[in-house]
Amino acid sequence: MMEYIYIVQLLAFIMLLIYAAMIDLKTRTIPDHIPMLIILIGLIDMEPVSAVLGLILVPMPYFIMALLKENSIGGGDIKLMGACGFYLGIQAGYVASILGLMLAIIIHFAYSVIGNKKVTRNIPLGPYLGAGCIIAYFVIK
Repeated sequence: MMEYIYIVQLLAFIMLLIYAAMIDLKTRTIPDHIPMLIILIGLIDMEPVSAVLGLILVPMPYFIMALLKENSIGGGDIKLMGACGFYLGIQAGYVASILGLMLAIIIHFAYSVIGNKKVTRNIPLGPYLGAGCIIAYFVIK
């Protein structure tokens, strides 16, 4: 019976990440209720120390970047990575962050080379961070 709970928990996590990605692509925002729901489903099965450290430390580089450079990182991205850090734990949270940022860089670099266009505006990170979280879940967790 417990396996089904974990499957439902994982499916909810993935659906919330897809929902966040779709909204971020359309509006360039991630609504506050998405990270809150991710934290709620993370409460089902968590390692308290890793979850709290993930909640605080995984979004920290994003927060610092937002403080240092205006309009660099959105608050939704910071909250999303905090929630994902809580759900995944600190180790998988950092791996998710690195994977997501690498995906964003590679895809936008390829777009600029293949499309022969310069990417001048801020890019929505939600889809890439979400993909990084899903990959990290299956690789680490």
